[in-house]
Amino acid sequence: METKTLNILFVEDSEDDVELTLSELERAGYKVYAHRIETSELMQQALVDHQWDVIISDYKMPRFSAEKSLAVYNQKNLDIPFIIVSGVVEAEDVVYLLKQGAHDFLNKNFLARLVPAIERELRDSKVRSAQRRAEQKVSILSLAVEQSPVSVVITDPDGVIEYVNPKFESSTGYCLEEAMGMHLGFTIMQDAGEVNLGDLWHSIREKGDWNGEFCNLHKNGMLFWEYVNISPLEDENGNIIHFVSVQEDITARRSYEEQLRIQAHFDDLTGLANRTLMIEKLNHAIEYSYQNDISMALLCIDLDHFKNINDSLGHMVGDELLRQAASRLASCTKKSDTLARMGGDEFVIILPRIEENNVIQRVADRILQQFSKPFVIDHHDHFITASIGVAKYPENSKDPHVLLRNADLAMYQAKKLGRNQCQFFSEDINNLLNERMAIENALRGVELRNELTLLYQPIIEKFTHRIIACEVLLRWCTHDGYCIMPDKFIPIAEECGLIKNVGEWVVKNACEDLHLIHRTLAPSLKFAINISPRQLQLADFAHFLGEQLDEYQIQAEMIDLEITESVLINDQVETRRNLEILCEMGFNLSIDDFGTGYSSLGYLQKYPFKKLKIDRSFISQIEDNTSNSKLTETMITMSHSLGMQVVAEGLETSEQLEFLQQRHCDLMQGYFFSKPIPLSELKTLLKKGNHSNVVKFIR
Repeated sequence: METKTLNILFVEDSEDDVELTLSELERAGYKVYAHRIETSELMQQALVDHQWDVIISDYKMPRFSAEKSLAVYNQKNLDIPFIIVSGVVEAEDVVYLLKQGAHDFLNKNFLARLVPAIERELRDSKVRSAQRRAEQKVSILSLAVEQSPVSVVITDPDGVIEYVNPKFESSTGYCLEEAMGMHLGFTIMQDAGEVNLGDLWHSIREKGDWNGEFCNLHKNGMLFWEYVNISPLEDENGNIIHFVSVQEDITARRSYEEQLRIQAHFDDLTGLANRTLMIEKLNHAIEYSYQNDISMALLCIDLDHFKNINDSLGHMVGDELLRQAASRLASCTKKSDTLARMGGDEFVIILPRIEENNVIQRVADRILQQFSKPFVIDHHDHFITASIGVAKYPENSKDPHVLLRNADLAMYQAKKLGRNQCQFFSEDINNLLNERMAIENALRGVELRNELTLLYQPIIEKFTHRIIACEVLLRWCTHDGYCIMPDKFIPIAEECGLIKNVGEWVVKNACEDLHLIHRTLAPSLKFAINISPRQLQLADFAHFLGEQLDEYQIQAEMIDLEITESVLINDQVETRRNLEILCEMGFNLSIDDFGTGYSSLGYLQKYPFKKLKIDRSFISQIEDNTSNSKLTETMITMSHSLGMQVVAEGLETSEQLEFLQQRHCDLMQGYFFSKPIPLSELKTLLKKGNHSNVVKFIR
């Protein structure tokens, strides 16, 4: 027989009666730890000192009684089986004691009932404890749902609402009574959502749950967006008995992402598509033409002598002229065409389906005719013409970037021939590509000819104006004195596979210079090095960086690796692997030129970025562009909330400095502090300033 243990507190003045009870329990296989008391004080102490399984009390004792012991028991708010074992007692007294909290009443002369009574009460006690725990859990869960910062909705198996929490009421304007009996999707805008409701319920029943985003209609008529997760609740047989929908308001996030999308895809001045969106549309048009075996055309339009308007009449007149030019170009296109502003005074039109060759010429003629009319600005007539270049798919190229370049070359040919005309790309114009080929050829072995050099632009702390880092900038100056900027030769280096050699030269020489500065001048100075997307696709890139750290005795955290948004959006496997390795090595990752491409916030959380660099195009317009200033402020706030420092590029005025300082931008760089300078000047600057106030020594 299995030995069971019991801890019993006896409220009894007779040791003999206790022994009789213990004998009965031992015969039933129990090993009992027993303690006998016979006063209120001793009972209170015993309840504090020990955990008891059962309390067995006599009915009446000289100094104590079952009634008094029950009073002590109830005062402690216990749930321990309390059994009275006594001689003959009046029935009304038994009933009274049971009402006071006793669980059973046994006659001392019939102890055969003792063991079953104890075992029954122990079972009941466990059930009561489990029930209390369940009730507490339900109470906590209910409180959590009631106070939840997100909406919680419970429906029946058909999706009919049975419960909504207070957050649902505040989010939708509908109280519990109004929502009950309605279908779960009653606030969803059928024409503004992103998922078919019928498909949604089918997906839930097939796959078990669903999550996604919906546009909802508030009771007051306002629209708001929610991220919704719907899960089924099943009974023990696997049958769905309820659905639980958890709904988080994401209106602010959607609004911000829409602002970023507009900023990334549309031109502020004209409202037209920008270069990024144009490239997307061009890719789609080429794919459509390929699949349907038809032609398409790309028109590059540049305003003739627009610079003269800007220089003589000012940017306000120039901007208004660009807006009017955009409107006239739009009047020459169809809904299926794409009109984009590439920047400055250059526009692009994509004609996606060309069935007749003269269609292109007709569009070009309409444009030239529109630009023959005067532009009226402030009651003054201004005359400006346009030069147009055309490249066709597939005749002139099947690659979107080459097609764009060819249209651009044709447009410059139109300017060379006198402007105010249209030129189609041809083999003659193709000769202009010789310059590109010359650059490509010159790039081969450029590092061996010592034609590359590095410049450094200080990065300044917001209030102290201390130099804490420098951005490493590459320049190429040939032996004949011709200087080529990176934006001209880096894309060529990437296209022809030379970026590996050029990139390694930059990293190696930057590390050598940083080692020298650390050893002699500023041991805490950091370098920020721009990394090409192609470099991050090289399998040995991280290994190469590690070798440079070892050779020049530099800690990885002293180098910021600046990458563009396009690297994250493309999300190549090798790129992702390299970024993970670089993070593990201790390099600081920075997002460069943020805001020039479209990045969902999820990308920023994918890797532990330490810094976000706001593109100079935002900074240059924060003084007179409300949209840019608000977006800049939002980006600073967002970055800080993600634990990232913010670097503002292109700072040129004291007003910009004041704006950024007021909004707690951490770091700044630009011509206001210093132009990019060679190592010798940087060393002189660090010596003079002892790594301190850069303004004092530069400006």
